[in-house]
Amino acid sequence: MASAKDLLDKSLNKLNKAELKKFQWCLVNDHECISNSEIENADILDTVDKMVAHFGPEEAVKITVEILRKMNQNNLAEQLENKHKQAQAEGSIEDPALVGASSKPIEAQAEGSIEDPALVGASSKPLEGSTAEDSKAALHEISLRLKNKLKQECERILVGNSQRGHQKYLNDIYTDLCVVENETGGIVSEHEVRQNEFKLFDAKDTPIQSNKFFKVHNGRRNKKVLTMGIAGVGKTVSVNKFILDWAEGKENQDIALIFPLPFCSLNLIKEEYSLIGLLHKYFFSCPEELPSLPEGEGKVMFIFDGLDECRFPLNFKEDDRFTDVKGKTTMSKIITNLIKTHLVPSALIWITSRPAAASLIPRNYINQVTEVRGFNDEQKEQYFNKNSSPEVAGNIIRHIRKSRSLYIMCHIPVFCWISLTVLQPLLARKSNDKTPTTLTGMYTSFLLTQQQQMTAKYSYPEPKANARSFDEIILKLGKLAFQQLEKGNLIFYKEDLEECGLDVSEGSVFSGLCTQIFQEEKAVSARNVYSFVHLSIQEFLAALYVFLISKDEKAKLLFQSMREKLAWELSRKTLFQLYKGAINKALQSENGHLDLFLRFLLGLSVESNQSDLKELVPGLKLKTKNMKNTVDYIKKKIENEKSVERTINLFYCVSELKNDFVEEIQKNLSSGNLSEQNLSSAQWSGLVFVLLISEETQEKFELQKYRRSDEAVTRLMQVIKNTRKALLQCCYLTAQCCESLSSVLQSSNSFLRELDLSNNDLHDSGVQLLSDGLKSPNCQLEILRLQCCNLTAQCCESLSSVLQSSNSFLRELDLSNNDLQDSRVQLLSDGLKDPNCQMEILR
Repeated sequence: MASAKDLLDKSLNKLNKAELKKFQWCLVNDHECISNSEIENADILDTVDKMVAHFGPEEAVKITVEILRKMNQNNLAEQLENKHKQAQAEGSIEDPALVGASSKPIEAQAEGSIEDPALVGASSKPLEGSTAEDSKAALHEISLRLKNKLKQECERILVGNSQRGHQKYLNDIYTDLCVVENETGGIVSEHEVRQNEFKLFDAKDTPIQSNKFFKVHNGRRNKKVLTMGIAGVGKTVSVNKFILDWAEGKENQDIALIFPLPFCSLNLIKEEYSLIGLLHKYFFSCPEELPSLPEGEGKVMFIFDGLDECRFPLNFKEDDRFTDVKGKTTMSKIITNLIKTHLVPSALIWITSRPAAASLIPRNYINQVTEVRGFNDEQKEQYFNKNSSPEVAGNIIRHIRKSRSLYIMCHIPVFCWISLTVLQPLLARKSNDKTPTTLTGMYTSFLLTQQQQMTAKYSYPEPKANARSFDEIILKLGKLAFQQLEKGNLIFYKEDLEECGLDVSEGSVFSGLCTQIFQEEKAVSARNVYSFVHLSIQEFLAALYVFLISKDEKAKLLFQSMREKLAWELSRKTLFQLYKGAINKALQSENGHLDLFLRFLLGLSVESNQSDLKELVPGLKLKTKNMKNTVDYIKKKIENEKSVERTINLFYCVSELKNDFVEEIQKNLSSGNLSEQNLSSAQWSGLVFVLLISEETQEKFELQKYRRSDEAVTRLMQVIKNTRKALLQCCYLTAQCCESLSSVLQSSNSFLRELDLSNNDLHDSGVQLLSDGLKSPNCQLEILRLQCCNLTAQCCESLSSVLQSSNSFLRELDLSNNDLQDSRVQLLSDGLKDPNCQMEILR
């Protein structure tokens, strides 16, 4: 007998074109979960696929029968219904929860004549003292119930991550993410936008799919996986997709039970629980549904999402061994003993975390570390194409490519959503004068779209007596954002909101605006947790609050009764003093946690952003101030700042101010004037900034275009590290620059694959320094050209040791026009014979 899809396909094929259109029209109008855009250009097969994906095969057939009868296609409806009943009787219709479990009929499974993959290897010990067969059947029932529950919870996700926002089917909008078998190469405590700007995607990283994390490979399986990734990059969505694929029978069917336990909910459980009691509370209505856990290897999986949100201590040092799944203890002890494999030793464990919190779990308890990098360039385009028309997607991609800052941020899926929300309506207009080109402009425009949506949604004939105005809500959310940002908190509780005048019970937190940028997590206890959907939104609102509280009388009056006093006493200072204080505070931060806040704060002073602010806050009186003092102060800081990362952020601040300092450097670059000037420290830093944000230099950097000297190599190390091909030939270089180049080769986040140093006066001493870098385990250099570098026989010993190094990736080496001598070339020959040598071309 045919499957449900076959039956639906054959039935709809009997309709003519007009009748099919009518069927699709009825489908969209009767069932809100399928949108008109999904079905508009769908053929019969697409329509069937959409229905089965949304409703499951059983429900899809029932809905089709109903619609056919509504269209007076009674004979066709009756034929479909009869064939479907016959197929069910013979056991050939697939149950979505069992897809992939077995190719044999469901009846066979019920009779115990075949093995369910999830039960193979499971303990023969009965769940409740019954027979082994009864135990397997009971576990099968538990698995089905759990799959149905998790499928309902995971099949839709909130667009914008809001508690009351618009939900879409995950399978309809899911875009693959770049996940790699590698830990972050950056400092894990750095600000996450800073990490994104300095570490993108590297060829040496091994891509891996999330649904393959726990597959058996060569007879082995990773039992404990830690997945890291910055906020908003897609860790939780990856978890939901993993669970949904399991619940729908598509992947990992050898796992019988999956229990997702997010830390933000576990934080709220203060009393002691047993592990079994905890699972009953979360997943089952009564204890009888899960009397015990199966003991087979890898049959049970626990997913702990959001380690960075954990608010109780995880103690891995003390000997607190705990093995009783039915014994009550603390959340901390349950989790640590699961990870230590004292509790349910056979279980699979998946933990997700932002990088800064990943060290809470010692590495010796983890089998594999993976990292979610977000969208690569191709996946960005896929996202925009999947969530809009090809024309709109093309316009958005072309626009964000003009701004390196915006394009880098689009590695974060949440920022892609913000960009789509803002740019889709703006780019459709004939005049694009107000289309944002900076981060501050993008977030200000985003807030404006939320205000417009709120106005449209909550425009009553007569305003409600207790209705909160948009600007009042913005200020209160801003105060919350600022206070919690200073403390380093990303999640908040009811009392934190109430301290800022936000009353959750009256719904002011979810006033239209907040359904898009603020989320509420339901938990098992009475306490709920709240957060902004992304750290950057919290930083923007914090900056907006500081900006308004320092300039707007209405904002000051709102909090006057509470005797407001900002940190650093910002409210008492002039605008320049406010900016100066914020710049100093940001530079003092070791991890750069105020970097983006500072960019937003300065960007809000720009006239184009202030015109939008006046729309957001009616009656706001703003005068555009001359920012020359602030820019001069930033330039002075750039002159003295030694940290490349902090200097880069200061230049981003200058860009947000739309100052011509960066433009001057870009003009000088294009005219070639820089090669003739004596550059100041600030100009060197500006040159580094301009080259780092250039797409061209990320692929190829040519030193000749800028300055031919050892100093230039030292000054531009960050640019050389960030390019794939560094062409430094004929630049009057000496051995002095080779120390800097060696440190680039040894850097863990260097992208350099080709280095041309031909026609420079390096000598053997320079090659010796380079060799130290070439033997580093971090070095990924494949092509090295040293033609005409005044080398002698002495360098051959260094290069031979490189060829014999197990760390060397060199496959092409050019030593032409050097005085090497026959005897020393013999040393190179020995290196070439070494099994570690990967050389393909030697000149």
